[in-house]
Amino acid sequence: MKKLHQALFSLLLILLPIQLGRHFWPDFSLISGIRVDYLSPTIYLTDLLVIGILGVWFWERRSQLSVFSFQSLVKKYRWIIAVFCLLFVNAFLAQNQGAAFYKLIKIIEFTLLGFYVAKNNYTPFAIAKRQALLIRRTLSLAVIYSSFIAIAQLLKQASLDGVFWWLGERTFNAFTPGIARAVWDGQLIMRPYATFSHPNVLAGFILVSLTLIAMNRTKETWQRIVKWLVVILGTITILISLSRAVWLVGVLVCFWLIIRHLRLTKPDKKIFYSVLCCLLFVLGAIFYSALHLSAEEAISQRIRLAQTSIEMIKQNPLAGVGLNNFVVRLSEYWPIEAVRFLQPVHNIFLLVAAETGLIGLLIFLWFLYLTFKRLITYHLLRSSKLRLSLITSLTAILLLGLFDHYFFTLQQTQLLFTIVLGLSWANH
Repeated sequence: MKKLHQALFSLLLILLPIQLGRHFWPDFSLISGIRVDYLSPTIYLTDLLVIGILGVWFWERRSQLSVFSFQSLVKKYRWIIAVFCLLFVNAFLAQNQGAAFYKLIKIIEFTLLGFYVAKNNYTPFAIAKRQALLIRRTLSLAVIYSSFIAIAQLLKQASLDGVFWWLGERTFNAFTPGIARAVWDGQLIMRPYATFSHPNVLAGFILVSLTLIAMNRTKETWQRIVKWLVVILGTITILISLSRAVWLVGVLVCFWLIIRHLRLTKPDKKIFYSVLCCLLFVLGAIFYSALHLSAEEAISQRIRLAQTSIEMIKQNPLAGVGLNNFVVRLSEYWPIEAVRFLQPVHNIFLLVAAETGLIGLLIFLWFLYLTFKRLITYHLLRSSKLRLSLITSLTAILLLGLFDHYFFTLQQTQLLFTIVLGLSWANH
């Protein structure tokens, strides 16, 4: 049984970029007759894998679970239960209860998956070499095939179609209404999606995956070759995605890691300042490219969404508007443009505060504090690049969360965020 749920988990990691799923459209998923993806209950292929993993794992542990009484379980996990009781009340009080309870079910699913990851020694800190390589190998495959699909889409300026539809690729070309395009040096180009719902999501997924892959040590030659292949392909994909937020966060992460390495190794001052100047030059080049990159997605719309979320927080400071209800209530605060721009606010902290109130935001921030405290404590007690990779991954997710919402709203990146948190809380 153990080998079965481990095999399913390996398959889940390989298929993380896949968004193949069955959408359902009940009344609560419609706004003014418009279908809204964020509200649509969807059964993804990855959901089935998560259910299979948890089912096999719980069946394997049934004898251990029977030892614990209901009272002991409640006492042990009383704070987690209290948070879910709060979320249940939040969903019950929401204007659109169907969308809220669907979001609550997803949160429960991801929490159980994170609990599974934490309890099964999938952490890179595990003693067993086989377990230590699992995350790196499977994510490497995911990055490789996603990168090849993205590069092919850029060259074709359209979706690849055919068998790639079964991987979750949508059908589109450079002239499809609403497709992500950019003007580079006076030429209109379609940004690649791979099997993700937006180029920004593709780039964010690749960046976080690279922080988990590239910072792990490899001894064998073929492993080093694969690692550098992944790094090169992933970097190319991030560049061609034209995601300015990911460019910025990627440069900041690299900047911090290089400076940290130089401080630890204490090289000659000339070398240190030369590297620093090179990094500043690269950062300047990124900013110059970003300023001269014209995209259809208006920054003013993102600012307006942020202003709208602040108004929601002011009017619903404690409980928020309800889980998954930001889009539902958007037209009340932005009546003219909201129908054309039905999206959550592009900031996960504002989104949490708007939907669950300041109480929910404080709980979220406290959980993040405990997670970082745990990682940093272990890193200081037992210095390791592997622990540093998790600190870096989590930092990258939160920095990207300042510019976009997909780590809280889309299946592939929600799963990746869950796995990073699960690894962070592993018993190592």
